[in-house]
Amino acid sequence: MPTTPLPSADMLVAAGVCLRMVAAVVAGTLPILEGASVRIRIALAAALAVVAVPMAWQAHAVHPAAGPAVVLAGELLVGLVMGTAVAALLSATGWAGAILGSVSGLSWSDDFAAADDPQSAGVARLAWWIGLAAFVAAGGQLTVVGGLVDSVRHLPVGTVGSIQSAGGSILDLAIAMPAMAISLAVTLAIPALAAVLAFHVAAVFCLRTVALPPGAGFLQGMAAVVLLAAVWLGLRTWTEGGVAMTLGSIADCFAPR
Repeated sequence: MPTTPLPSADMLVAAGVCLRMVAAVVAGTLPILEGASVRIRIALAAALAVVAVPMAWQAHAVHPAAGPAVVLAGELLVGLVMGTAVAALLSATGWAGAILGSVSGLSWSDDFAAADDPQSAGVARLAWWIGLAAFVAAGGQLTVVGGLVDSVRHLPVGTVGSIQSAGGSILDLAIAMPAMAISLAVTLAIPALAAVLAFHVAAVFCLRTVALPPGAGFLQGMAAVVLLAAVWLGLRTWTEGGVAMTLGSIADCFAPR
C-alpha cells in the first residue's frame, strides 16, 4: 500500500529537480543563448522546475540508502549530461558549416568577424542559422521543454545513484549523443564537400588545358559560389533531414533506454 512521502523527501526531490533543470538549462542554452544573462537562465530553469516538481513528487524514487548529497550530485550530473547532449545536437549544423569553410579553403570569418568572435560571420554561422531556423520551425524548442519536464518520470529523482541501469543509461547518453552530433555534422557536410572537390578537380584540368593563369582570388571566389550553390541545393537535407535526426536524438536524451 503506497504511503505518503515525508516532507523531507519532498524537499529533497524538489531540490533535485531544481538542480537538474538549472544544469540542463545552463549547458543546453550555450549554443543559442550565448549572451543571455544569469537571471534569464535562472528564470527559465525556475519555470521548468515549477512544472516538473509535482510530476517528480508522483514518480519520485529516492533510495532510502542514498544520502542527500548523493541524490543532488546525481541530479546535477543528469542535468549536465542532458543539456550537453542537446547543445551538441543543436551545434551540429554549425560544425558542418565549419567543416565546409575550413576544408574548402574559405576564411570569411577572418575577414568580417570581430577579433574575439571568429564564428560571427562566414559559412559556419550561415549553416548554424539554417539549422536553428529549421529546428524552431519544426517545433524543436517544444520538444526540448516537454522532454526536459517529462524526464522526471522517465528518470525519477534519485535513481541515478541507486539503480545501476539508470546510471548506465546516462553514461551511455553522455558518450552517444556527442558522437551522434559529429556524425550528423559530417553527413550534412559531405555532399557540399564533394561538390567543392569536383570543382577543384575540374578547375585543375581546365587550367592545364587552357594554360591561362587565373586572377588573384578567382578560384577562391568560384569555390565560394560552388559551396553556396551546394548548400542551397541541399537545403532540404539540411532542414528536413537534419531536423528529423536531431529531434529523434533529442527525444532519446530525455528518455534514455
